Amino acid sequence: MPKRGLTDFLLTYMGPAQVGNVRSRRRPTTSDQREREAELVAGFERVVGPDGREFLVERTDGAD
Repeated sequence: MPKRGLTDFLLTYMGPAQVGNVRSRRRPTTSDQREREAELVAGFERVVGPDGREFLVERTDGAD
């Protein structure tokens, strides 16, 4: 089984809830969606708390 096929199979049972069929053909992303994704990546950073859980916090000025 190809790596992507195995991943899709496992996501069916262990992944997050999906609205659509995970095995269906993917829709191409629009430029608006790519721009929004870039804004989110630039505006937030992933932080690991003392309990080991990850969460997002807003980036402060001067942070990389």
